[in-house]
Amino acid sequence: MAKVLTLAKTTLREMLRERVFLVVVVIAVLLFALSFLLGALSLAEQRKILADFGFLGIQVAVLGVSLFSGSYLLAKEIEKQTCLLILSRPVSRDQFILGKILGVLALNVILVASLGVLLALLLGLWNTPAQILSFFEICFSLWMESAVVLCLVIGLSLVVRPVLALSSGFVIFLLGHWLSDLAFFAEKSKEEFFVMAVKVLHWLVPNLYRLNWKSEYFLQNGIPGNQILWMLGHMLGWFLIYLVFTNFFFRRKDIV
Repeated sequence: MAKVLTLAKTTLREMLRERVFLVVVVIAVLLFALSFLLGALSLAEQRKILADFGFLGIQVAVLGVSLFSGSYLLAKEIEKQTCLLILSRPVSRDQFILGKILGVLALNVILVASLGVLLALLLGLWNTPAQILSFFEICFSLWMESAVVLCLVIGLSLVVRPVLALSSGFVIFLLGHWLSDLAFFAEKSKEEFFVMAVKVLHWLVPNLYRLNWKSEYFLQNGIPGNQILWMLGHMLGWFLIYLVFTNFFFRRKDIV
């Protein structure tokens, strides 16, 4: 475990120096500023707009890091042969993969925590302590979502080119959020092939639409406990599936 943590710390330091980290932070801050300006135009909806855009900014930040870092993380190591220096030591490929993933996830923790604190200050959560738990649950769901996407994209980058891995990861992310809409249209269309395709997608794609809590409604009214438990089980299950998928292909990857 010490080797995995060492790799995670090294990966985190490397990621903090990457331009993608600065870009996603700037985009998130711009979304915060935009929400503040739009909220000023409509005082009655100020808090709702701020919450919606604020959570969107956090999601864009962690999703951007997961997609771009995940697609190029191992590809860059393999292309430059730098991973051979680590794997030549008593470090297994499974430990190498896990250390890299934990490093990026640690960066996402920093992003969620820092942007979350900023959003909490803008929302004035200290005046509504009952909403703090819901706020934490929404932020945690965004982090879990980024963890699943990261593991998926890293696995895809071992099979296809980084650009295709990034594009495929983004498409699967969108499908995960569109599954309920696709199921609705499939039911209305009554096309057997469309209905069957949507049913298959429910087994192949994480049901991310059920984590769509990024609104002031959930912040104010809370999230049902059964949805929290479903989120933990569902996302952890997909994360482990993608982790096994990633380890399987990395063990068979020719990096020499």
